[in-house]
Amino acid sequence: MKTHFRVLVLVILTLVIGTVTASASSMLGTQSVVIEMDGVPRMVSTSVETVGEVLEQVEASIEENFFLNDLEEDDLVEDMMTISLTSITEKVVATTETVAYETEIVYNTEMEIGEEVVTQAGKDGVVSNVTKEVYHGKELVSEEFVEAKVLEEVVSEIIEVGTHGVINGYSYTQTMSMKVTAYTPFDEGCNGITSTGTVATKGVLAVDPSVIPYGTRVYIPGYGVAVAEDTGGAIQGNRLDVCYDTKDEAFSWGVRNLTVYILQ
Repeated sequence: MKTHFRVLVLVILTLVIGTVTASASSMLGTQSVVIEMDGVPRMVSTSVETVGEVLEQVEASIEENFFLNDLEEDDLVEDMMTISLTSITEKVVATTETVAYETEIVYNTEMEIGEEVVTQAGKDGVVSNVTKEVYHGKELVSEEFVEAKVLEEVVSEIIEVGTHGVINGYSYTQTMSMKVTAYTPFDEGCNGITSTGTVATKGVLAVDPSVIPYGTRVYIPGYGVAVAEDTGGAIQGNRLDVCYDTKDEAFSWGVRNLTVYILQ
């Protein structure tokens, strides 16, 4: 019985102390409020009446900007209420990006065809992209590009390519693989005048002007030098038609697949 009596006394004392503490707080006009920032709670005592006033009271001790969740600033304070806040933070983030260099080809008529020389080595550039990120709590809500800073300039690679060559005493700048046929001024559909207004005769070449421009001089093995002055419905792409003055010569030529030379 003695042991039970002691336990009963302790319980009664605990209740009395709790009642006295609550009464004291009530008499002082203070209330306990839980401030929860991004889910992390913090207990404060306050004697103000509204949620907005509580926030003014604790604002100096909060480093981040924030906004109020669920409640309004005009809401009245209640003892042991929870005021939930979400922080607003900004971060400036810089990421680097490699910018690949480009290769520039410079044609050199003093160098032989097939010869190449790197006159300037290429170097990749580096750019820093700066962005501003805005977070509500831990959630990224917006991202804004600020600027791009060039950390290392791009340097283009420069390669000089030779365009000079000689074939049978003629200097050429380019070779092309072509299917070459022959025609005469007397063929069906021909009137002896080329599409550029010159007389169709030996030494005239029918071309696709989008491949070989009019006026271009071309050396054709087995034929010689011809000038691009004519075209035809069947002459498209890598196709040429050399002009002969007689049908026997044209028939003897037949059809040939050749490497032709674009002369200087």
